[in-house]
Amino acid sequence: MLSYVKIGAMLALCLFIPPLGWLFMYKYSPFDRNANIAIAAICTAFFIYANISAGNLGKDFDRSLTPEVFREKFNASARKLAPNLNLTIDAPLDVDGKIFRHEFAPQLTLEGTVDADGNITALKIFAAPENQDESFKTLNVLGLLIATLNPELDVDDRSEVLRDLRMLKNVAAEDAYDWTTSRGNVEYSIHADAGNVTFTAALK
Repeated sequence: MLSYVKIGAMLALCLFIPPLGWLFMYKYSPFDRNANIAIAAICTAFFIYANISAGNLGKDFDRSLTPEVFREKFNASARKLAPNLNLTIDAPLDVDGKIFRHEFAPQLTLEGTVDADGNITALKIFAAPENQDESFKTLNVLGLLIATLNPELDVDDRSEVLRDLRMLKNVAAEDAYDWTTSRGNVEYSIHADAGNVTFTAALK
């Protein structure tokens, strides 16, 4: 909901700022009418470009994320960020009821839920790493999931998400804990209990 409010506010500003700016320049500007119109157009274009670059416009218009679109984006992230780890999802993600699953490893499973329109509402990673290699693979899958859902985040930002969720530590030593953090229109949460981890990405 907040994303739609933000989009509406940006569009309203785009509609009202140019005429108000032109009226102001028409009254006080030393330039002629054509120059004032050109200046107003340039300022509007810069305003729109700045908001798109900042993520305030553009990306939020596409709210749909089907399992197949997610698979394509996840695979693109995997090939770019972890080309040697063989973490791509090769088979289509078939939805059974409102749920689809993919197994990266016996102790590392992705589960997604979709709404009535077939768009993803939440993604979960179930993990129970038993050694350092499995923990490394789990962290890489989580990082790729974050990169897929929040492509504007760089490697430091993605690591910060994992730090917020206390994932960059030995969860096996903990009895149980829950942490939550948000980036953009995604809320990330973690539940860990004696080495069993459930990582959830809920799309707002």
